[in-house]
Amino acid sequence: MSFESKALISNVKRQAKRLSKKLSCSLGQAQEGVAICLYGCESYSDLLVKIKAESFDNQLIALSALSPNSEIFLVKILASHLDSIIGNFEKKFPGSNINEELVISLFGLSFSEFKVKIST
Repeated sequence: MSFESKALISNVKRQAKRLSKKLSCSLGQAQEGVAICLYGCESYSDLLVKIKAESFDNQLIALSALSPNSEIFLVKILASHLDSIIGNFEKKFPGSNINEELVISLFGLSFSEFKVKIST
């Protein structure tokens, strides 16, 4: 995946759409959820500003480039932050049973692909 801001924003939009379908919530709620829970931003617009500014001082912003064909280092960033991301989702969407598989699926990865990649 490219680190060009247009491609990253497109990827984030896909993640929000996946979350919206999985949780049966509005796209706006999913966009805010992705921004806050995945990326540690204050809002969806804050996330977009950071991506456009190419502000990668927050390591989680790099996850906007994560997709099935991504470099291993991105998968490992996700793996190292997975527990806190799940905790963030549980706070934002209580009772929604967010787990590792759901979070990983937001990036278009299967759980088995993820496990293989983090074991290398």
